[in-house]
Amino acid sequence: MLQMLLIGWVFALLRVSLGQAQVPIQANFDASQFQGIWYVVGVVSDDQGFLDSKDNLKMPVVLVTPLANGDLALKFGYSTPDGGCQKTDTIFTKGAVDGQFSNEAMAQTEIRVASTDYKHFAVLYVETQKGGVRNVWLQLYGGQPCPSALLSARAPELFPEGAQKMQQLVPQVGLNPSQGTLLPRSALLTNSCPLSSLALRRPQGRDAGGPCLRVLLSSSPLG
Repeated sequence: MLQMLLIGWVFALLRVSLGQAQVPIQANFDASQFQGIWYVVGVVSDDQGFLDSKDNLKMPVVLVTPLANGDLALKFGYSTPDGGCQKTDTIFTKGAVDGQFSNEAMAQTEIRVASTDYKHFAVLYVETQKGGVRNVWLQLYGGQPCPSALLSARAPELFPEGAQKMQQLVPQVGLNPSQGTLLPRSALLTNSCPLSSLALRRPQGRDAGGPCLRVLLSSSPLG
């Protein structure tokens, strides 16, 4: 019995190692180009909590800021039904190579920027370990670059090449397309480009990215 358990444990480790080996990391990843405003436009995961709620999720806005030590500071903004915004701050800790990170606070043991063109899309591979349960995530960041005075501003948009990149990775990491969803914009988030950080802070700036973008920028150097 013990021998069978050990064999099963070894094969489980091999599956994890092989899965990670198949996930690329963006060559010559440049955090300075990756910074700015993104939107999570698609997610695929085997996490049961996500699967149970994925049909009710909306598109969050993300503000990425590179730090001097190679880490990334991320601010996530989630629109609430009452028209407000729930903000979450977190840090992606730099790993052994550029484009590889982890996030202990959110039990994300492996984060890889698998592919990005820095302008329209980024595909992130994430592994979580919670209560001894391993889950795999693919997150598609999207956006349309804005001719704006605001540094690295993007409007919410799904870019076809990014969706194709994520679809190609789905079977490689052991996921199924049925475990994914494209996230719709909330009623308070339009596809408009923010004109400036000042406009975003005005109450009438709804069409300039919605309340979440104003909240994130109000506490960011980009604002």
